[in-house]
Amino acid sequence: MRIAIVDDESIFRKQITESISSLYGKGEVSCFQYADGKELITAFKNGFELDAVFLDIEMKEMDGMEAARLIRTFSADIPVVFMTSHTEMAMEGYEVSAFRFLSKPIDMEKLRETLKDLEKRLKVEEKIILKVEGEEVIYPVSSLVYAEAANNCVRFVFTGGGKEIRMKFSDAIALIDSVSGDFFKCHRSYYINLGRVRKMGAAEVFMDNGDNLPISRSVATQAKQKLFEFIRRTGR
Repeated sequence: MRIAIVDDESIFRKQITESISSLYGKGEVSCFQYADGKELITAFKNGFELDAVFLDIEMKEMDGMEAARLIRTFSADIPVVFMTSHTEMAMEGYEVSAFRFLSKPIDMEKLRETLKDLEKRLKVEEKIILKVEGEEVIYPVSSLVYAEAANNCVRFVFTGGGKEIRMKFSDAIALIDSVSGDFFKCHRSYYINLGRVRKMGAAEVFMDNGDNLPISRSVATQAKQKLFEFIRRTGR
């Protein structure tokens, strides 16, 4: 998630950036700091893409409300979170479709709730496209239990069944990785969805569709570590 932090107080920008970063794992969020609304609008004009904006209302160069109105000319739906010590500004905020208001000083629990709601708002289920019998078919990547190398083909096993596609296993892995970071190569022939693991032993992994797959001895420790990291990150 890419978040803009806009505030004319450098100390506060640093504090809110550190607070947001502390609530995420490494690489899960990037915060970009701006000293006023003008700097942010310049970034939008230059085509810089953001997922959300945390915006102070009271700033000297360009206040938050004016900045928010300009933001809406670039994006009608990017979530704007206002940060202010004046809660009476809330009504004006609805004119620019404010996502949330956070009172200064920022309460960590309120910040955590806001970030969770942002994730729900921004979550778009990723999909992969496979060519099945000459036609391109779209599948939600979350429904892919695992991919299996099978001679010159790859068998994609979904919750509703399997599809065998003629392609390289390395290309299948690259395709999956392009939309999801939640898969792991537990064996030279298997690429598993960590979100579909029911149980993991020392030499095999039990998937939630009932299939048991082997784990290579060389990656057994790494496999467990990746699963623990996934659980910690997703709260599964």
